[in-house]
Amino acid sequence: MSQFSFPLLSEREICHSLGELGMNVGPDHFSKPSYELVQPVYENLVSVLVGVSREELQQPVFAAIGNLEFPELHDESIPALAFITHLGKLLAASGIKDFSLRDLHKPDGQRLRRNLSAIINFAKFREEKLIAYAELQDHFQSLVMARDEAEGANADLHAALDELRRTAAHEQPDVERLTAAAEAVYSENAALNRQQAALSSEVKALKQDANALTDEAAGLRLRLASARGEEELLRGQVVQSPQKAAAALEALAAALERERDAVSEAERRQRDTAARTDAVHRVEKEVSKALALMEGAELEIGRKKEVSREVKRLRAELAAGEHEAAQLSATLDLLKRQTAVVEERVELLKGKCAVRKEAAEGNIEEQLRDKEAYEAENAANAAKLAENEATIRTLRERLREVRQAHEAQRAQVLTQYAGLLEEVRTYHGELTSAMEGRGPGRREVTEHTALLIR
Repeated sequence: MSQFSFPLLSEREICHSLGELGMNVGPDHFSKPSYELVQPVYENLVSVLVGVSREELQQPVFAAIGNLEFPELHDESIPALAFITHLGKLLAASGIKDFSLRDLHKPDGQRLRRNLSAIINFAKFREEKLIAYAELQDHFQSLVMARDEAEGANADLHAALDELRRTAAHEQPDVERLTAAAEAVYSENAALNRQQAALSSEVKALKQDANALTDEAAGLRLRLASARGEEELLRGQVVQSPQKAAAALEALAAALERERDAVSEAERRQRDTAARTDAVHRVEKEVSKALALMEGAELEIGRKKEVSREVKRLRAELAAGEHEAAQLSATLDLLKRQTAVVEERVELLKGKCAVRKEAAEGNIEEQLRDKEAYEAENAANAAKLAENEATIRTLRERLREVRQAHEAQRAQVLTQYAGLLEEVRTYHGELTSAMEGRGPGRREVTEHTALLIR
């Protein structure tokens, strides 16, 4: 089981994954890796996954250079340090915590395989996380639209609330005046209600008294009319003494006067009752007017309460809108952060595509250069081949001439050999003859042999 948090890929899988990024690395490179091999590979991976281009890696940090005494001495060290820093961050994010400069300048095949496996696993993990980008983007757009609508509704509610506040502030003096008038009318109405309650019972009693007095006056009028008729009748019938008649008339006159006084008193009491009834009617009219004013005041108060309720409702809606806007703002901030992450990933993918494109263009240019080199080499080889063919023809001609010369020389040598052989045979014959003969002949043979040897 692997001791790492990522699968340890085979050399062929690593080469395939790097090939997708436009990096041509063969499995044989892992046996004896070098700085010239791993540095471009790491640089391409940093450009793709960290989002730092090669130009940015080579760009010096001007703020840091300004603090150096001899900045020209650090033209290469500062970009190299920036590259090593980004590479260390990439490996740390990939799960490699023990990266060192030795992995770059004196790489080991096993550690290189482990580091590249971690980075490739991290790259695939990032690509898998980008799948949710479309959903997040759609959700973000819907939330942005909801946020805009909520902000528009919030602005409308703010405008309506401000308008209601201005209206309330403008109508506040009238409201206070109507409130004071309503309170005064309430007080007056309460007093009038009490007075009306007291007068109602009194009016009822007065009406009863007036009815009784009216009945009594009517009875008295009837009695008076009856008494007058009786007086006239008696006057026509009386034949008694004038003294009795005068006494009777005086008694009748006194009774009549009393009846008249009673009628006058009843009429006076009736007039008083009518006056008091008129006063009660006037009070009732005043009470009706006060009630009408109270109804108007109640309407104004109702309007004020309605406005107050509307203000409270708008305030509640405003608070709810502000709360929703706060939630939408928090959600928007979260989505902005997520969008920043996704945009960073998109930029990384763009960088990756750019690196792939650049690598592909570089490969195309390299292949074109190789093609031109091959064509030049083929042309040179063709020229060399033609030259070699001419040389071969020359050599063949010379060989033929040499062979002919050799054959001629051989024939000459054979001729000379045959002559020499004949001379040797002659010599052997003479030698044999000399050996069989005397001494002087032997000395001549010896001299002749010496000459032959020379």
